[in-house]
Amino acid sequence: MAGILDQFRKKVISSVWRDNPVDIKPRDIDDKIALGVLLWIVAEADEKFLPQEAEKIKEILATYGRLSESEMPYVMNSIEEAAKERIDLYQFTHEVSKDLPHDVKVKIIEDLFRVACADKDLDNNEVEVIRKISNLFRLTHKDFIDTKIRIKSECGLET
Repeated sequence: MAGILDQFRKKVISSVWRDNPVDIKPRDIDDKIALGVLLWIVAEADEKFLPQEAEKIKEILATYGRLSESEMPYVMNSIEEAAKERIDLYQFTHEVSKDLPHDVKVKIIEDLFRVACADKDLDNNEVEVIRKISNLFRLTHKDFIDTKIRIKSECGLET
């Protein structure tokens, strides 16, 4: 049985890349799109996807993935399409995180909080989605709380 990332690639990424004038292979950026999907899910958790959140997602992906400006629209379109698919968060995070070291998982949770705080308001729904992802990554509650406090402080929100 194909993994969820393979299904994701066939269903979402290939449709976005079909008419791609940029010379990139979808497989080369799967990890960036997978991260983007998690970021997008958090941004949508409070039922208002704001421009600040989209910009923060682009900033994180550009930094993490070293994506060029020409690649970014395709990556963002793929992420948006995947978010519409309403992926199985358990299966998706399991497959995404299975070979990730602890520090990378914590970094992802930090970035999820950065997106959630981009609008200067950390909504309870966003926190709960991040908590769920943190649990699915098998991070401790202490990792989750420490990360939440650290990023809220970084973003200028009360802790």
